[in-house]
Amino acid sequence: MMPEVTRTIRLIIASVILLLATDAIAGITTVTLRSTVRVTHDEAITLADISSISGDQAELLYELTLDEMLTDVDAAWCALSSDQIRLLIDADKQLNAGSIVIKGTQSSVRRIGGTSSTAKVSVDTDTDVQHAIDGPVVRDHIERWVRDRYQVGTDLVKMSFREHDEAFLQTSTAGRLVEIREVSRRGRTAIRVIVLDELIVAEERALIFDVEMFREVLIANQRVNRGTRLDESMFMTERRWVSPEEHSVSVDEAMGMALSKTINAGQLIESEHIELPLVIRRGDIVSAKSISGSVVVTVRGRAKSNARLGETIEIESMNSENQFRAKATGKGRAVILKDGDVS
Repeated sequence: MMPEVTRTIRLIIASVILLLATDAIAGITTVTLRSTVRVTHDEAITLADISSISGDQAELLYELTLDEMLTDVDAAWCALSSDQIRLLIDADKQLNAGSIVIKGTQSSVRRIGGTSSTAKVSVDTDTDVQHAIDGPVVRDHIERWVRDRYQVGTDLVKMSFREHDEAFLQTSTAGRLVEIREVSRRGRTAIRVIVLDELIVAEERALIFDVEMFREVLIANQRVNRGTRLDESMFMTERRWVSPEEHSVSVDEAMGMALSKTINAGQLIESEHIELPLVIRRGDIVSAKSISGSVVVTVRGRAKSNARLGETIEIESMNSENQFRAKATGKGRAVILKDGDVS
C-alpha cells in the first residue's frame, strides 16, 4: 500500500504545480512594439497605436497615453523605447506591472497630414507599418529608396522636404509603379520621382531634401588635443540625428587610438579624426603583391619609410636594383601600384 500512496501523493503534487504554472502563464500580458507607426498629426498616441497587446491586462493598456513622453521631439518624428514604456507602466497603479512583458526595443512614430477622420487601425493587426491613410504614398517609396541607398537597416530615418512638395509626397501610389533616380548628392539629396499608371507617366517631380539617421555615435566630452590617445574618460556614446556622411567611430575603434586633429567637447568623433596605426616601419621587409587580372605575383622588398594602413610608400627591391610604389594593406603587407593608379 505504501508505494501506491506515495505514487498518488506525487501525482497530486505534480498536478498542483502544473496548475499553478498554468495560472502564472495565463496571467502574463505581452506588449509587442511595432517598429514603425503612422498616425494623423492631431491624434493622441496610445500604447495600442504602437504595439500589439495580448493578455489579461490588455484592455487597461490599450488607452495608456504616450503624449507626455513626446515633449522633447519634433512634430513629425518621435522614437519611443521599451525603457520609456516600462517606466510609464510601472507608474500606473491600476496595472500589475510585474506580469507585463515588453517585446521589442523601440518604436518609431511618424505624424503625417493634418486633421483626419480616418479611424485608428485595429490593435490586433500584425503588420509593422501602420497607415493613417489608405495605401502607400510617394513618401513611402522614397523612404524605402533612402534606406537602400544609404544602407540604413533598422535605424530611424528622418527626411526634410520643402513645404511645397508635401502634396506630391502624399500622392497615392496604389496600383502604380514608382521610379526613383538619383540626380545629385552634394550636401542635400536630389532625386527625380516618376509615378507610372499602366506605364503612362501620371506624375513626375524633382525633389531636393535632407536625410538624417538616428544612430549611436561617439561624442567628445572634453577638448582633446591632436596626438592624444583616447580613453573612456574622454568620450561618451549618445543617440543623435546625423547625416549619412557623418561616420562616427565605435568605442572599440577609438580606444587607445591617437587623434589626428584636435576636437572640442560635444564634437562627433569620426573616422577622419583617428590616426591609423603604423603597419609598416622604415626598414621592414614587406611582402608586396602585384595584381594583374587573375594573376598575382608576390615580391619582397624593404620599406623606405613608415606607413599607416592605406598609405602609399616606396619599397626597394631586395637587391636594391629598383624601387616601386605600393599601398599598405596590413602589417608587413602591401599591394604594388601600377602607373596611373591613384595613391
